[in-house]
Amino acid sequence: MEDYTHLLLKQTTEDYNNNDKLYFTYKQQGYFGIQQSKINGTFHIRYPTNSPLRAEKIDIIFSGRGMVQWNEGNRINYGEIKYFEYSSCVYNENGNEFEKGLSYSDLPFEFKIPENAPSSILPIPSKLTNHLGKARIYYSIKAVITKARKRFVLKKSKKIVEVECPIVRYVQQKETENQESVTLMKKFNDNEYSILFEKTKFNQNDNINVPLNIKFNNGKENMENLNNIKKIKISFKEYYLLKVGNKTHLVKNILSSNIINKEKLSRVDDNSFNKYFVDCKLSLYGKRIRCSTKTELINVWHQVDIDVFLKGRKKIRLFEKIVDIVNSIDEFKNRNESEEEEYDL
Repeated sequence: MEDYTHLLLKQTTEDYNNNDKLYFTYKQQGYFGIQQSKINGTFHIRYPTNSPLRAEKIDIIFSGRGMVQWNEGNRINYGEIKYFEYSSCVYNENGNEFEKGLSYSDLPFEFKIPENAPSSILPIPSKLTNHLGKARIYYSIKAVITKARKRFVLKKSKKIVEVECPIVRYVQQKETENQESVTLMKKFNDNEYSILFEKTKFNQNDNINVPLNIKFNNGKENMENLNNIKKIKISFKEYYLLKVGNKTHLVKNILSSNIINKEKLSRVDDNSFNKYFVDCKLSLYGKRIRCSTKTELINVWHQVDIDVFLKGRKKIRLFEKIVDIVNSIDEFKNRNESEEEEYDL
């Protein structure tokens, strides 16, 4: 799962000294993308009894938005989309309540997540665009507190408390397990290179393991061929395509790479003197990876590159393969574990 730690409970309010007086707790219920999912939460009010919150009305607003921006010289390309916005009134005062005010209250709310909503996307690292490009998909829960109109003031005042609410879309774990393998082949200098992808859809914490096979057919001695190889490199890249109208902007981020020295090359078997192999591995665990997605404003995809470095050459790109990164979950296993926990209680 993406690292949303820095987003959780990140509140913005008009009165920054009162964050401990007005705050949200919430959770995403159901595996969004697999089943109907919703946001369940509570808006908490913690004011001293001698100075309560005097409000006429409190509305909770749950909304989803996407935005992109980048510069082309002096021109700024900007796009924004609102996926949805739902509102629910959780408090409406009567005369007695207003006089008493709100000191200690927990106001529950619930919103369904639209089935066509995309996953949250963390902002792309600004260093990749020289701080000139932005892109994100985000969701928020906002409390709009309408206060009583003061004497001689025509307009009622409002107080806003808002928290970002990351939404995670899932796929069934079997989608990452039952896949057809893909073999890629390439000839270079009469030598044959082939690589095997057992799958092309990975969970965010998966390992990418793609065995590379090399067959030397150039008539040279094996040691001469091996000495001609300096190293092999496997890279995992994340691409962001920002879109506004007919304008696009591509950003690339190298998330991980691994160098494999030629000493790791092994002969396939004792009878095959010209066939060698090596496992090219990458671990995705702990990386801040955005899920592969395609939306009106932002496309995110991932690519595995295999390069070989030869003597006298900088590098040769052997293979490029686009793969999908998803949040996978074993729905039934997690459901059974939850039921067992409830039974134990």
